[in-house]
Amino acid sequence: MSTLEKLTDLGPSQREFPKLGCKECSPIKRVHFLALSLFLVFTLSVNAQAETVKGGAYQSLSLEDCLALARENNPLLSGATEKVRELLADYQAARSEFFPKLALVSHFERSNPDRLPPGGGNPNMPLFGEEGLVSVTGKQVLFNGWKTQYGQKAARIGADAQRQEELRTADEVTYAVTEAFYRLLEAKEDLKAATEALKQRQEFAVLTEAFFKAGKVTRLDSLRAQSQVSDAELARTEAENAVSLAGEILARTMGLEEQAQLDIREGLPQEFMPAPGIDSLWQETLRNNPEVRRLELEVEQNLALARAAEGSYLPEVSIQGSVGRRHQDTGGTKDEWMAGVFLEFPFFEGGLTKAQTAAANSRYLQSIERKRDRLNGLRVDLSTAWKDWENARQGVTATQQTLVAKEEAYKSSETLYRYGKAIGLDVLQAQVDLTASRFYFIRYAVNYEIARARVEQIAGSKQRLAVREWENGGQKK
Repeated sequence: MSTLEKLTDLGPSQREFPKLGCKECSPIKRVHFLALSLFLVFTLSVNAQAETVKGGAYQSLSLEDCLALARENNPLLSGATEKVRELLADYQAARSEFFPKLALVSHFERSNPDRLPPGGGNPNMPLFGEEGLVSVTGKQVLFNGWKTQYGQKAARIGADAQRQEELRTADEVTYAVTEAFYRLLEAKEDLKAATEALKQRQEFAVLTEAFFKAGKVTRLDSLRAQSQVSDAELARTEAENAVSLAGEILARTMGLEEQAQLDIREGLPQEFMPAPGIDSLWQETLRNNPEVRRLELEVEQNLALARAAEGSYLPEVSIQGSVGRRHQDTGGTKDEWMAGVFLEFPFFEGGLTKAQTAAANSRYLQSIERKRDRLNGLRVDLSTAWKDWENARQGVTATQQTLVAKEEAYKSSETLYRYGKAIGLDVLQAQVDLTASRFYFIRYAVNYEIARARVEQIAGSKQRLAVREWENGGQKK
């Protein structure tokens, strides 16, 4: 039995690794043994890393890390990208009308040779019983009322509009991930504040109980302190559940798997800048917002489709031809060809062209009104987000000053209580006010970042998600 087999058969407590000086382990065997040990360690390390990735552990993520994961996993972005491919294919289909159409035509038929001759000719004239034909036919449209030109233009504009829609979707996902990220940050900071409040109230409860046993305070003071401890424990439990829920929402927003576990590492912002002027933000929105650009392109697209529908009133001019070889059992085999210019004019279609034109013009007018309505809505959304930004900034400034005062009030009341200059109710009220101020500061700081992200999404000034170039839209994903 080899050394490796001996080590495998023994239990973990019975394995004895060979000494370097033993006779059984020659220098070559010792080298082999060390190489095998290194290989096993490397394999176990790789397997551990694979299990970690398989389990979906994402730890210490920054906001940029979360946005990068959303770019790879969010289903809305994937769907928007595939929609661009679909419209690019429509553009290629419309563009194909400019090229000639070629078709291979072939048929073979058997007929009754005793049938009546065409035109009532001599009935004794022999007729073919079998006929075969192989030919290539072609058609090149020269003019069709500019339907092809306008159709191609509409398809190209539609693909470009969907590309703007992809940018809009990317901005929406960016905002959604940003909001979920800061909601998780808010929940974690609330948990810290709740934990600190619980610690303070537990210490005060211990102090109050000692004072009660020494006869300095009443039983009511001790009961009140214990009640505040219970309230703080409940607040911490709710904060823990909020952290779990916020993490789940962030993972789903990024499009991660159900078993994904994640954590973030950033803290609350330290700088709180005022919002730019609302008028300048609105002008930036009109220039950069992808939804506005998409609405403008939709108006252009529907106008082109209306012009294409009106083209059905005009005739179609085309060149058509064919070349082939025909075989008959009575006449033999002979090459043949045909070429000519064809004019097709729609004389009566039951009002089809009129109805199609009316529908296209209606869609054009609808797109104009839809754009006007959405611009009004965007202005309201921008004003709301701008006010939220400023309100949160003012709230942060106010709560920062209040927080300093509440901390000083708590320390003073606790000190006075120790020396018998204050009652327990004063300390408990100071604790409640201090904890509430901490929660208010966290909420305003988080709302500041969320409102700013919303303004940047509407104005289109935030760094958008990377999208493929127009020329590579249909080549790679």
